[in-house]
Amino acid sequence: MELERVLGKLRYDESVNGYALITNDGQPFLSFSLPDEALPPIQGTLRIHESSLRLMNIMTDAGTVILARVDPQWILGVLFEPTESLGSALQKVKEVARLLEDVTLPPPPAPVEHPIPVTSEIGSGTSAAISPAVEETPQSVVMAKAEELIPSDTKARHGCVILRGVAYADALKIDSALNIEFKKQFANVGVDVLLMVDEKRTVVKIADDLSKRIEQVLEVVQWCLQKGVVDVECPEAQETSAKEIVELPLFEGKIKKAKKNHRDVLELCDGTLTVHEIAEKLGILYFNALQCIVPYRGKSLKMIRKTRE
Repeated sequence: MELERVLGKLRYDESVNGYALITNDGQPFLSFSLPDEALPPIQGTLRIHESSLRLMNIMTDAGTVILARVDPQWILGVLFEPTESLGSALQKVKEVARLLEDVTLPPPPAPVEHPIPVTSEIGSGTSAAISPAVEETPQSVVMAKAEELIPSDTKARHGCVILRGVAYADALKIDSALNIEFKKQFANVGVDVLLMVDEKRTVVKIADDLSKRIEQVLEVVQWCLQKGVVDVECPEAQETSAKEIVELPLFEGKIKKAKKNHRDVLELCDGTLTVHEIAEKLGILYFNALQCIVPYRGKSLKMIRKTRE
């Protein structure tokens, strides 16, 4: 089963307020609406129980979070509505965690490895720190290699397959110079995009799996192209086309059954406007418009893909 299909069980569950795949040191990735205030207690819990954690619940300022071990590298964290019973929440997370065990998950970003100085005696009663001889590739060399491989006019398109570039591992290495620059530019959204790069997914597929705008993913990919983090493989016919594939929400349910604060957005989900265009038309943030749509997706609302000039 595919990762996005399994996580969809949480994304479209109205009792779920947010979720994320979390590393052993408490870093959230592939996150969906998990608020920042939920992270400190999650990280504190992992510092104490990381090695023994299987399934447990914790209280945060945002509400009850269920943590479940998925594999040795990843933990699933799910934030539920206050009205959801603890028994039901535990069962739901347990079922999704079981499904995730059959999914090949991307490796988490690698921490920076700092060489430990070796103390060696020199002469009588003196010592000096000697660093182990490790052949390192400077960032400038990595970037130079990337520039040799990537033409200056390379441009990502919606149908391009995203490949891993020479600097891919360095971009995911926590606190590396490239990783710091990358996060400063795109925060965790950029890292989420890279974690989905399996050399099979296209820009459109990654955007769909992460519930992000295609333009947003394209911006990340284009930046990564110039840094040698990714490469692209694009259909030739696409290069000369000025058309773009867009996703348009279509609400087919009864508007009176929808929550009142969702109705203004849902009334504009007629299959002619993107979520971004709906947000602009109502003068609200894109994320707020998306939150009004997500509870109905897969039920009374579907996403239609169309080609625009």
